[in-house]
Amino acid sequence: MYLEKFHIKNFRGIKDIELAFNKGLNVLIGENNAGKTTIIDALRICLSYGNQRRDMYVSLSDFHINKETIIEQLNDIEFHLHFHIELPDEAGWFNDLLSVQEDGTQDLQLHFRYYLDENERVKYKVWGGSNEGQVIAPEVLFLIYHVHLDALRDAEQYLKPIRGNRLGQLYSNIQIDPDRATDIEKKKDLAKKVRTAVDSDAEWVGHVSKGKEKINEHLKETSFTDKQQQVDISFLPFDFNRLVDNLKIQMPVYSDGLLAGDETKQRHFELYQNGLGYNNLIYTATVLGDLKQRKELQKESYAALLIEEPEAHLHPQLQNLFFNHLNKLDSELGFQIFISSHSPTITAKANLKSVIVLQNQGNKIHAVTLNKSGLTEENKKHLHKFLDVTKSQIFFSNGAILVEGISEALLMPIFSKMLGDEYNIEKAGIELVNINGVAFEHFANLFNNEDEAKNLKTRCSLITDDDTEFETDEIASRAKIASELAKKNLKVFLAKRTFEFELFIAGNNEILLEIYTEMHPISASRIVSNADIKVHANNFLEKVIANKAKSELAHRLAVKLSSDATVRGRFIVPDYIKQAIKYATKGE
Repeated sequence: MYLEKFHIKNFRGIKDIELAFNKGLNVLIGENNAGKTTIIDALRICLSYGNQRRDMYVSLSDFHINKETIIEQLNDIEFHLHFHIELPDEAGWFNDLLSVQEDGTQDLQLHFRYYLDENERVKYKVWGGSNEGQVIAPEVLFLIYHVHLDALRDAEQYLKPIRGNRLGQLYSNIQIDPDRATDIEKKKDLAKKVRTAVDSDAEWVGHVSKGKEKINEHLKETSFTDKQQQVDISFLPFDFNRLVDNLKIQMPVYSDGLLAGDETKQRHFELYQNGLGYNNLIYTATVLGDLKQRKELQKESYAALLIEEPEAHLHPQLQNLFFNHLNKLDSELGFQIFISSHSPTITAKANLKSVIVLQNQGNKIHAVTLNKSGLTEENKKHLHKFLDVTKSQIFFSNGAILVEGISEALLMPIFSKMLGDEYNIEKAGIELVNINGVAFEHFANLFNNEDEAKNLKTRCSLITDDDTEFETDEIASRAKIASELAKKNLKVFLAKRTFEFELFIAGNNEILLEIYTEMHPISASRIVSNADIKVHANNFLEKVIANKAKSELAHRLAVKLSSDATVRGRFIVPDYIKQAIKYATKGE
């Protein structure tokens, strides 16, 4: 089974949100304050309810406060979990959670409601299935558990050889014998053999005895005659679990090839001598190993791994490696993984089917599961190959502007600053995405679905050329296709003919001719001037295209506009560019 749907109401910054999760890996991404930690903490509260050693509880400060209206009474916090049944036996194992719908379909439901009494003390109700009040047996709740790795985790501390450490748990859960009763006895025998091996060394036993004698010598003198106190000294515990708690992780210094089979020459680094990032990888690998084998042994249980901001400890290349491994494990884990992140590197590497985008717009948190968005399978395949660290930042932005080439990408930030601070795309958090072509549909379907639940809750401007034939004045078919993408949160802005043509006819012909003359003086001298600005622009464009000078022209124009206030004052931003920037930033 796996958690398929999670409904949260009135918890911290979340008023009401319903999340659709995938089996295996789930990656929660979004800007700061978009609810990632809130959702992880909600999962921790719910999935640890059957554990006696819980570390998360609901308090008064967790109740949602509406920022738009003053209210006297806080509404109840609600968590509703719906688990998908994969095996028929799960309906029996979790019978207390079973819910049967009118059409005969079944799922497993776990519900929580937290409310305040007249003294503002937090009270709660927990039930299973569809009907409030359905009691859940403790042994059923015990089968639901999780492991949480927070963003500021101290891996070295968690791996120290102390009671209950993660490495000790891993070895405690490894079965020696498939029969549980026999396994317990064999572990006792194994612990006894280890103790016997140490205690059989006479020199060691003698050394321990000397220390014991010195302690008991003073105890004898400080104890009453009829209440004598004495101690015994033991190097290793008798209990198997306490024995494995004393195991420690070390990193070998020399390679096997260098040792040539002589392990006596091996030396080791301690964890504190290792880097923080690698220690966290070791710790995460230990947790993954423990969870995987525990799930294999307890097939009837539900397990989850919650990881907050793995990028906090890993440089980009290690993030790639880490996520590639998780993507491979996705189908064979046996437990669900929930990761929160605001790393574009991780987003670019994650399978889009596992990504859930969180956005905070208008003081309301929204969630879009990309696997259930308006993206087609073809869109997902294209984006998975096409998304790099830069383009994946679209999921963290307050809006997007899609352009087809490097020329627009170079100049759009400068144009936005020229329109004033309120339209500055950098300050507005607008992501500029260079499509490097005209395959806009794959991105457009993130914004233009008739079903708003499938859209990102931000605006998108699509800027492209209409490639009008100069003689016929007919726009290109691919421009018509782009225009048809304009729906809902996406608007299309077409350049007459090309971007450079529009810059020229907007009144910037002298500036562009000056720059082009610096680049190609001979070619510039052959541009036929004409009283008709459009004919002049067409002559200019033909020379620019013939010399493959579009990107260089844009680069030099960007430098002049950035460094020369006089040129910037003379320059006129074309209307369609103004409209695109104003829509993306302000919705105008």
